[in-house]
Amino acid sequence: MSQMGLAKTEKQGSEEQSLLSVRDLKVTFVKEKGLFLKRRFLIKALDGVSMDVRRSEFVAVVGETGSGKTTLARCIMGLAKPDSGKLEYEGRDITRLSGSSLKKHRQRVQIVYQDPYESLNPSQDVFKIVSTPIRKLLGEKDDSRIRERVASVLRDVGLDPTEVMYRYPHQLSGGQRQRVNIARALAPEPELLIADEPITMLDAEQRMNILSLLRDLKEERKLTVLMITHDLASAKMTSDRIIVMYLGKIVEAGPTRDVVSAPHHPYVELVLASAPKIKTKQAARKEQQETTTSAYENLPPLDETMYLERGCVFAPRCKYATEVCTEVHPNFEEISPRRYVACYHPINRAAQ
Repeated sequence: MSQMGLAKTEKQGSEEQSLLSVRDLKVTFVKEKGLFLKRRFLIKALDGVSMDVRRSEFVAVVGETGSGKTTLARCIMGLAKPDSGKLEYEGRDITRLSGSSLKKHRQRVQIVYQDPYESLNPSQDVFKIVSTPIRKLLGEKDDSRIRERVASVLRDVGLDPTEVMYRYPHQLSGGQRQRVNIARALAPEPELLIADEPITMLDAEQRMNILSLLRDLKEERKLTVLMITHDLASAKMTSDRIIVMYLGKIVEAGPTRDVVSAPHHPYVELVLASAPKIKTKQAARKEQQETTTSAYENLPPLDETMYLERGCVFAPRCKYATEVCTEVHPNFEEISPRRYVACYHPINRAAQ
């Protein structure tokens, strides 16, 4: 079954609950490598991605840097245009939205950015940061109602309005900044919240607190949450379902507990075997740089990738790979109930 086949299967019987529908999404761009003798590569940031996200579901899209997960988030937000494919939100094609329709979409779909230090305007206080989407996306003009709404959403994310409302970002801790980031995203009352690596820049205690907050907000507000992360441990703590990406393709998907306890794809097995430890910010940045290199180091030059299929995208790093793995990328198939994998040699099948 193809990834589009998966999406159709998931959609059957749950069409009314489906909030987001992605069909065969493709995004490509050119990457240069080398200091003096530059080589150009065609990067398939998204290569035929299909998926559904249902209402009030917490889905984690997991993959290392360069897997395409942030590109997917940008497309869902309407911040990037795919080369081809369909991306529908409540049955409307996001790629065709403009003007007031696009503005309404961005009110319904909000994003929490990775870096709480760079994503907040240092010249604005917390009130200004959180009130801006209330004014611009909800069109609220009454100052007293705006102040009440800002105070309410700050309390919802665990901040005392009397203490932080008129402080500037540099006067807040990293955890407080990320809570302000979340408050800003919640201010226009979205239906879908995208959390793009929301804990990468935080210390261990703050990470746990933010993950717990996201889960609580999902339950209390009946939010649909799509969390982008490279960390399976975070996905295990928070999500209902995991979608694992590698080099622009979905390689495994299923209920979180099942995927983590008995992965079917060798890539997921590899990630679990090197489960993330508590890292400093510097170590986390270094790890991201290293995984970006390892993900792309086996790509052939641009003139080859334009015309040739290179088999399974994970084959160059897979200890189970055989000749067939280098010829054609495997179909994405349901091999056990609600478990989908793109692999010629799926593992842990007996565990189901």
